[in-house]
Amino acid sequence: MRLIRSAAIVLAAVIIVGCVPQQTLPPTCHDPAVTLHATLSDEHLEPSILEACRGQKVTMSVVIERDGIFHLHGYDAQTSATEVRTGQTLNLEFEAVRSGQFPIALHTTDGPAEAIIGTFIVYEP
Repeated sequence: MRLIRSAAIVLAAVIIVGCVPQQTLPPTCHDPAVTLHATLSDEHLEPSILEACRGQKVTMSVVIERDGIFHLHGYDAQTSATEVRTGQTLNLEFEAVRSGQFPIALHTTDGPAEAIIGTFIVYEP
């Protein structure tokens, strides 16, 4: 009887664990450095989600198709808000020292004071 109960508990645990989504790390998570490419047009970043893992050296390379001030919230000590102009490529280089989700914003003079255009996600490896 104990064997049946133990087997039922193990089976229930397997079913429960199977229902919980597993965190998928970026395939480059174990690389020491990662370059993330995006394009800023209008008030949209494509892709809108950029991913890295804590401890990686990150180069964020953004082709600019919209004037404004580009700002990565939560990484203010490593990257300052940067004025960008159409036609340039912005390269931000920093280390991903904090895990979490960080808004990427664009401040424009002819649009909303601040538009959240994307998210920078830093995973725990």
